[in-house]
Amino acid sequence: MRVLCTVAFSAAHARAMLPLVTMLTELGHEVLVAGPVSVLRGFAQEPVRCAGVLPEVCDQLADLLQGEVLTLPPDYDPFADEMIVEFAAGPHITAAVRALLPVAADFRPHLVLRAGIEFAGMLVAERLGVPHVAAPTGVGQYMDRLTLLCALNERRAELRLPLHESLDSAHRYGRLDALPPAYSFARQPMPAAFAYQQPSHHSAGERLPQWLADLDPARPLVVASTSTSGGVFASESALRLFDFDAIPDAVLRHSPLAHLEVLIAGLSDVDCEAVVLTGGLPVEVSAAPHVHLVEAVPQALLLQAADLLVSHGGYNSIREAMRAGVPVAVLPVMHDQMHNAHRVSELGLGVRVQGFSPGAVAAACRRGLGSGEIRGGVRRAQREVLGLPSVRAVAGYLERIVQRNRRLVSM
Repeated sequence: MRVLCTVAFSAAHARAMLPLVTMLTELGHEVLVAGPVSVLRGFAQEPVRCAGVLPEVCDQLADLLQGEVLTLPPDYDPFADEMIVEFAAGPHITAAVRALLPVAADFRPHLVLRAGIEFAGMLVAERLGVPHVAAPTGVGQYMDRLTLLCALNERRAELRLPLHESLDSAHRYGRLDALPPAYSFARQPMPAAFAYQQPSHHSAGERLPQWLADLDPARPLVVASTSTSGGVFASESALRLFDFDAIPDAVLRHSPLAHLEVLIAGLSDVDCEAVVLTGGLPVEVSAAPHVHLVEAVPQALLLQAADLLVSHGGYNSIREAMRAGVPVAVLPVMHDQMHNAHRVSELGLGVRVQGFSPGAVAAACRRGLGSGEIRGGVRRAQREVLGLPSVRAVAGYLERIVQRNRRLVSM
């Protein structure tokens, strides 16, 4: 089976797909991963065949605007459906489809496996007449289905592809999830997913640094991280894309950098050992001696030794915490994260931080660390996750989709 995997937007999305890519390769399937060069850095040092053929998101948007700059309205809502769908499936992805199509036609895939909010691969699959499946995602489960269908039909019209009427057209062949159905983070009804157990960490070569073992074992270990979505805009084209002087104050006050600084200030007032993953953001706030700032450590691996995750509430972070049996305190920043924060509270997996302030973060951490009810809820969820089929079972699911499509085509 030849599988074309497509990723976009961030290296973190690529890393989340790595276990699927590795598993398919180990089972003898031919795999090609296509995406922007910056995103494919998530596969660095891995034995994965990659093609950096998709344009960078900001380059696409800059070309589309032809020298104009993007401005955000004063009432900009980072959780709004329209903004998210426009970013994921707006006019810029038509160029991505055209860039990907020759590579895909030469590879001749039997199936396209795409990151959850990467839609160029899906449209290429429609052009080639092969099935497509979405990998586990948070934003892809959050977007309004009607808004997304309208945007995708606009792209189909531009590419002279048949239009679709079904709200489920993006998942007409199937979709994957790494959480049990009872713990789904889908915002609206969606087609049933094949749920599997995502491995506890992404790469066999991952390890924790020695200094982590030297932290006081008598104190709870808290891990904190923020959204990686901002990395999409860390480029020269992004500097030309935005009028940074006109960005609303509310956006700056709730940016990933501001989010990280609030977490650091809050954790400085909590009796714990805290490891804060900065992702390279230029943090300037001072931290207490027990709060340790580090640019990068394998988060999924670190969570196996943690007592609490303090997070923006991205799907992958929550999923990793559930698998490790670790409660979550969520302070949302954008996209699906507000919905995820409500879902975490509803499922008894942790607590939503009630306010964008250090005091609110500290209070949520104390509750997450001290609640036996939350610990019990997370342990139940962990057992459900560990009871899912292994990642290898995904290969059989994809093979069945390919075989079913061949039978339909031959009829």
